[in-house]
Amino acid sequence: MIQDREVKSLWDAVEDLGRRVAELEGAGRESPTQFDYVASPTSKRRTFHNRDCKFAGSFMQGGNGFREFRTPEEAVAAGMVPCKSCAP
Repeated sequence: MIQDREVKSLWDAVEDLGRRVAELEGAGRESPTQFDYVASPTSKRRTFHNRDCKFAGSFMQGGNGFREFRTPEEAVAAGMVPCKSCAP
């Protein structure tokens, strides 16, 4: 008969093994980059926004996706214009 502390010990070992497997699976991968500026791919205005702009939330939540930019200069180079409310 397995005792409670043996079950706990086995469960701890399983959880530890799961953490180690997750670490090994993630080894060598770059962490996903968080881009600071976003734009709707379907916008006729071609406006880019800070990620936390109230106007960016509508298209980021929708199913159309969004374009991402690291810097405002990158967005402008792609033909985008800054949001008058949030972008520099």
